[in-house]
Amino acid sequence: MRFGIVLSGGAVRGLAHIGVLKALEEHGIKPSVVSGVSAGSIIGLFYSAGYSPSDIEDLAIKTDFKSYVKPSFSKEALFSIESMDTFLEKYIHYKDISELPKEFHVAITNLNTASVEYKNSGDIKKIVRASCSLPVLFRPVKIDKFYYIDGGVMNNLPVEPLVSKVDYIIGVDVNPFLPEEKDFSNLISIGIRSFDLAIKSNTESRKQFCNLFIQPPELTNIPLFAIWKKEDAIKIGYDYTKELLKSIKI
Repeated sequence: MRFGIVLSGGAVRGLAHIGVLKALEEHGIKPSVVSGVSAGSIIGLFYSAGYSPSDIEDLAIKTDFKSYVKPSFSKEALFSIESMDTFLEKYIHYKDISELPKEFHVAITNLNTASVEYKNSGDIKKIVRASCSLPVLFRPVKIDKFYYIDGGVMNNLPVEPLVSKVDYIIGVDVNPFLPEEKDFSNLISIGIRSFDLAIKSNTESRKQFCNLFIQPPELTNIPLFAIWKKEDAIKIGYDYTKELLKSIKI
């Protein structure tokens, strides 16, 4: 059976994907086609490049992610993640997505055409950085003549590239929705809640294409940018998936 996996965005919560992949592999499930967006595009990239879930976990724990986020002195965004290119160059020894050992697709939002695009070829650094460029927080990325932002704006569960390509689709969403939010004390909290509403809508419509849908509820305890909780996020993804696999037959 050919497995495909979809990895959603979710900032620090996205590290739960590592635990999910680890649990799946221990269960004998090794996806051969990967689709990712935002944080899921980073984990998906490393997995598609040949890193094991344990390798990715070790790298995530030792990496100081704060060092790759800089203040932006422009009108386009609050912060810059251009230095992410340096991080990717250090660990990913491929230039084009099409060169990766596993088939890999990245969802990005085209600001000019107001459409989502799924890239399985092209400059790895630019495309993955574009997929992580949450509007307002991070600057859009220019690729050829268009500007791109976080793919999750239009599709935070990019299952489309996997449909008809694999026998079994596993969808992983790391954004369990809180029915009530009370903190609207600043621009970022309002922006995050608004983004949550948008991705909830576009995720629900795509769950139907997944043979297995994984959404660890405990991730509501991990704020989106709580870098100090990255090990907790990985463990939540692992524990939830291990328990879930006990109750289903694949």
